[in-house]
Amino acid sequence: MSLSQQRGFTLLEVMIAVFVLAIGLLGMAHLQITSLKHNQTAEFRTQAALLASDMLDRMRANRDAAHDGNYAISLESDPPETTNSIADADIVDWHNNIATFLPNGDGEITCGAFTINTEFICDVTISWIDTQNDGDDYDSRSTSTFTISGAI
Repeated sequence: MSLSQQRGFTLLEVMIAVFVLAIGLLGMAHLQITSLKHNQTAEFRTQAALLASDMLDRMRANRDAAHDGNYAISLESDPPETTNSIADADIVDWHNNIATFLPNGDGEITCGAFTINTEFICDVTISWIDTQNDGDDYDSRSTSTFTISGAI
């Protein structure tokens, strides 16, 4: 084969190859961003589970105060300003931890009425603002909640 018959790549072939490569790189970048968002969501959910379990353990350690309803707090209510009791100190510390580890985090503790010889169940709910992937709007924000119930 002579040199005059070998022509190599044409400019059009190079441009198509670069275009295909660019599409592939954009796809990889999108995959990386989506992966990071889902990892952050998983981290927030794990933190919420740990914080909720921590509060249930604190309530089990201070059963009398839990049975008296001293741990009850609703969403969007401020924690006690003074920590005159162990329950108040636990709630203040718990709210500080929620604010530290979760964006716009808040917590709620609800318990049924305590009666002797029945199981005393409390619900601990933690909510936070989370960035979710909702269709085409990749910057939408939604409120996520995590609730755990436990016997005290």
